[in-house]
Amino acid sequence: MAEISVQVDCGNSPKKGFLKDYHVALANGDIDFVANNVAQDIHWDVVGGVFVNTKDDFLKAVQQFEQWNVKRLVIDTIITHGIDASVNGQIITQGDEHFVFCDIYKFKGFKGSVIKSIKSFMMKSSP
Repeated sequence: MAEISVQVDCGNSPKKGFLKDYHVALANGDIDFVANNVAQDIHWDVVGGVFVNTKDDFLKAVQQFEQWNVKRLVIDTIITHGIDASVNGQIITQGDEHFVFCDIYKFKGFKGSVIKSIKSFMMKSSP
């Protein structure tokens, strides 16, 4: 299980709470939680890298991504507004690589938590 650190104000709305749980699921390699919360036609764009547009391709690719099954996750900020949201923070991989990230989300609708698209920015950082 990953060591998780989340800023206090990152869970005071349903979507913020969901996004916290989603990132914890990524950090702990919980493919069932991830699969249950993305659209069949999800669009995932990792800037400078991967682009997928189906759920099956997303579920394969996400398990190879740096945010999957990490040693440590720090969530600095979660911002939500309507169907749009963003999460930024830091991770340490199982191989002790350090990254900072920002993920921008679009949900299928105002209610619910089905993710329609994600744009991910990831950069190596120093320890």
